[in-house]
Parts: sequence; structure tokens; C-alpha cells
Amino acid sequence: MSGYEHVLSSTHIGPVLLRNRVVRTSQGSGLAVNQLVSDDMIAFLLARARGGVALAFADVAQVHWSSPAMLDLTSDRVLPGLIRLTTAVHAEGMKLFQQIWHGGPTQLTRDSSAPWAASHVPDPGLGMLPVPMTRMMMDELTEAFVASALRAREGGIDGIELHAGHGYLFSSFLSPATNLRDDEYGGSLEDRSRYLVEVLRALRTAVGRDYPVGLRISPDGPEDQTTPSHLSTLISMLERESLVDFWDVSLGSHYARDLLIGGAHQPPGYMLPVSERMTRVTTLPTIVAGRIATLQQADQIVACGVGDLVAMVRATLAEPELVTKTVSGRGAEIRPCIACLQSCAGGLNTRGRAMCTVNPAAGRELTHDDGTIVRHAPGLKVVVIGGGPAGMEAARSAAIAGHRVTLLETDDALGGQLRLVPPTRPEIARLLDFYEHQMRLHAIDVRLRTPADVQTVRRMAPDAVIVATGVKPRRDGFQTLQPRLPLPGISTVSVHTGWDVLRGASLGHTVLMLDEIGHYESTDVAQQLVDSGRRVLMVSRYSLVAANLEMRWEMVGSPLLSKLLKGDFTFFPRTVIHRLSPGSAEVACFEAPHRVQRLAFDDVVFMSGGTPDRAFQQELVGICPIVRVIGDASSPRRLEVAVVEGRQSVDSLQPDWIRPVAAYGWGGSAT
Repeated sequence: MSGYEHVLSSTHIGPVLLRNRVVRTSQGSGLAVNQLVSDDMIAFLLARARGGVALAFADVAQVHWSSPAMLDLTSDRVLPGLIRLTTAVHAEGMKLFQQIWHGGPTQLTRDSSAPWAASHVPDPGLGMLPVPMTRMMMDELTEAFVASALRAREGGIDGIELHAGHGYLFSSFLSPATNLRDDEYGGSLEDRSRYLVEVLRALRTAVGRDYPVGLRISPDGPEDQTTPSHLSTLISMLERESLVDFWDVSLGSHYARDLLIGGAHQPPGYMLPVSERMTRVTTLPTIVAGRIATLQQADQIVACGVGDLVAMVRATLAEPELVTKTVSGRGAEIRPCIACLQSCAGGLNTRGRAMCTVNPAAGRELTHDDGTIVRHAPGLKVVVIGGGPAGMEAARSAAIAGHRVTLLETDDALGGQLRLVPPTRPEIARLLDFYEHQMRLHAIDVRLRTPADVQTVRRMAPDAVIVATGVKPRRDGFQTLQPRLPLPGISTVSVHTGWDVLRGASLGHTVLMLDEIGHYESTDVAQQLVDSGRRVLMVSRYSLVAANLEMRWEMVGSPLLSKLLKGDFTFFPRTVIHRLSPGSAEVACFEAPHRVQRLAFDDVVFMSGGTPDRAFQQELVGICPIVRVIGDASSPRRLEVAVVEGRQSVDSLQPDWIRPVAAYGWGGSAT
């Protein structure tokens, strides 16, 4: 325990004993089926329980028809699944709490009637005018909260959390900007808190003093809304009546979405300076969050008293065994969260299911966990060509399966496109460290500076070849909205790619940048140019900078654009290049091709994705009985797809393998 004495110490929330201070607050996994507990959900939470997490919250629960959620606590049909879930995780030493919730102005109702809220103030996300709640509506909803809490307790849940933050129903009452009522529920903070207090009193009366009831709170972000000062006063008010057993402190709402789930643009612990203003005024247990990625960071937080428990949701999504691996001295085996939000928040946004970019088993524990890999003795002789993320995951998984694995990599180091990420995202370097350690741990024969050709592969006589050669970036100026090639005038200019920029290419002051990708790679390149003092003119087929990111644009795209605009950066949305000439480009909005603009530049950077070497792949088919093509070598897509296909390629070596349906969701262009 040396170095982790604080975070690994046991503690209590009310009568509930927790084995340590690591918590998974309510994430919203999307693993429920028909709003009921599924086998996937049980396997997902069970993996974290076995990995040492002390307390987890089940998916957010619906208490009333006016605000649908992932789990449905409005009827007894939820009980069999809850009992199976709680029995499973309790057997592994983890406690399970349930968050009960009403989305208020942020959420469509079950029957598409107007959302419920404190006042006629639309949420910036939903944008629909809500109905101000009447006394009858309040009473009905209070009864629903009580009934759902009792049902959760009957299902074996160890405690309840009422969500009063993030712009949801109770937050709409608390904020002076969204509560415009002139009755006893509007005006002063005490009156704006009245309905929340009434619900908490009802809950406390129903469940008794010995059943934990907590509150999730969050300052909205804007200073004219709910502030840390407001919530500090609320904490004192509620504690005087002993209505709350713990506080779950967060930050942000739909008015400041980039604060809700901090991406790589936020530093680890970014919420803590604000959270501390609330946690210091209470003696009750507090849970704090804010992109905490390591057990060492969590231990420091507990040691200095900012929080009693630490939420590590994404860290344990990437690595379920974060606690047990750290404690047993296997820290190098921890898959790091890279704070990309592509598959967790992004997965919920694009496919209604949260997974993980770097962990192919997250949300797929029943099919993609290491424990599901079929072991072979003796194994096949497997050659993996390419040492990027897809190739390294394939090599790792093949070695676990018992195959004899050789990995061939042309460059002098592993990593592929992972090595092109700028130092502003150091988490990527940790991911590369993880894979390099995996190559050593599983005794994989890694041969660097070894270009693979047909003759080399034939001499090795493998039983199976897994092609993960990635792509080469396009230099032809391809534009999706105007696919005709060649681009007129391209031969008159010197062409660079985003890869050239990230490798330190020397460019002039004004850079014309064509962005066909609309993802992190684009903003990484633009930011590196802006940070070096250059003027960047970004021409894009998209309407927004980083529009192709999976999560809601306001979460990450907006702060990335804000950072770019601090430099000399101009964005040309829905624009195509019609002609190039030395030092000049003719561009026009796609919808108005007659409105041509001339842009002067010193250098051109094309970001048009990449193309794989299909000819090499076809040659290999003729010399090896089993050939699999994965990752960008198949088609340029996302990092998650590369990692999942690496893992999946090993399963595909089984003669009876059946390709899974929707193993990772939609892809896109470029990793």
C-alpha cells in the first residue's frame, strides 16, 4: 500500500462500509436493454468490482414518465435484474448505489409533450420551451422519487443519490437565471431550494435514517447561475435537517458543457479548485471528480482533504483493474485513459452505448475481454505486419491466445500514428508505453526497421498474417465535396500533409490548410501551426471546426476552437478549393460556387485522409492460408476501430468464428 495509504483506506457512507475511496459515479453506459439490467451491464460492473472499485453507481434511473432514462425504476419489472446485479457485485466486495434523476428542461418526455422545469426557460441543448411545474406536478413527481427509491432498495441497492446538478430539474429550480417563479419556489436561495428540500424530506421519511441518501450538485459554470457560494449555503441548509449522508460534487451544465466531462484540453483535476469551495464546508463524506486518471492522483486528493472519495469513471473504463494492478506493482500493465471522449461520451452520443477507445473489452466484456480469448496449444505461427495500435493489439491478443507472434515494423519504433500526436496530449504517450510493455510482457518477437514484402513473409512461412500497415497520407488534394482529380494547379505548389507538420516540417508564415477530416488530427495540426506563430487559413467541408468528433460539439469542439482563435486562425466552413496557383488559392463556399475568394498563402497543408496499399494485401493472399486486414490498412477510421479490430482479428483465426454485428459502431475518416 506504500504511496496509496489514503485512497486505499476504508471509509463509511452512513452505515455502508467501503473498502477504499475509488468510486465510479453514474456514467450512463447504455448497456440496459429495454431499460432493464442486462447481462452486458452485469458483466461490465462485475469487471470493475473485481478490479478493486469500492463503490459504483448503476446507470441513471427513470422515476417518472416525464423524463426517460437508462434504467426504469417506475415498476417492479426492474427488480429481478437489480437483484442479479447487486448480488453479483456484492460477492466481489463492491457496493452499488443508484442515481435517481429527472432531466427537467434538458429532456424530452416519454410522450413528446413539453418538458417539465421550474420556469419557461429552454435548455440550450434541447432548445424546447418547458412547462413550469404546478403544485400537482410537484407532488406527483415527489411520490415517484419515493417509490423509485424504495424499489431500488428492494433490489439490493445500497444507497440513493438524487441528482440536483448539471442543468437538470432541480438545477433549474436552484439557478436564479432559470428560476423565474414568483411563488414560494422562486426568489431567494431558500425559496429556490424549497422543492428539492421537500423531495429530500419525503425520501428520508420513506427510507429511514439508516439508508444512505446523497445529493449530486454542480455549479453551472456561468457566474450568474448556480455558483459554488449558492451550493455551499445549500449544503449548510440541508445538513441542519440531516437530510443528506454524502455529497457528490461536480461542475458544469449545458450552459458550460465542456466542463461536464473534461477532455484532453482540461488538465487532470480541473474541477477540484471549484469543488473544494464546497467540500471544505461539510464534514459529511464527499465525492469529487475531474479527469482523475491514476491512483497516485487520487491518493493526493484524499490526503489533502479536497475529497473523501474520488470518482475515476473513465480511468476504470479504460482499465477495470486499475486498483488491483496498481497495488500489486503492475502499473505498467494499466491501459491509460487518453481523455479523448470518442467512445465514452461520444459513444453515447452516436450509438447510445458507451465503450472505450483504448479498451476493446469495455462494454463488450462477454465477448472481447482477455478472459474470452480461446487459448491454443500449440498455437499458430502468426506474423503481424505493422506496429501501430491495430497491429500491437493484434500481436498482444494473439500472444495471449498462445500463438507464436512476430511483429514486423518498418520504422525504428512502434506506435504508428500514435507517434504523431503533439506533446499537448501526453496521455497518448502513456498508451504507447502500455503497448510497448505488452510486447515485452508477452515475449512477442518485435522486429523494427524491417520492411515487410512478399518475399520476407514467404520465407517466414506463417500460418496466418495480420496486415496492419496503416495508410499513407494523401497529397493529391482530394476533396469529398469535389472528388474530381487532379486538383487544378496542384503541380504548381509544394504540398505538405498534416503528418509533415507534426514531424516538424519548416513552413512559411501563412498556411492554407485543407481539412477533410474534421477530427483531433486536424486541430492538432492547426494548433501546432498557430502555436508556432503562423497564420492558418483552414478550408473545410464541415460547418464547424472538429465537426466530426463523436461527442457533442460543445464538449470538445468548442474549447478546441476557442484555443485556436487565440492565435491567427481563420475558418472557412463548407468551402472547397477550386484552383491553386503559386501563392494563391481560389476557394468558394460549396453552396455558392460563384462567390470565389482568393486566399494568399506561403505553404499548403492537405489533410485528406490516407490510402492503404491494396496491391500488397492482394499479393499476400496468394502466399498464406489466412490473411486478415485490420485498422486503417482496411480503411482509415478511428482509433477505437483499430484497437477492436486488432483484438477481433485473433478471434477470427478460429475456424468457426462468426463476425459480430455492430462490434464498435460507425467509423469515419482517419484515426
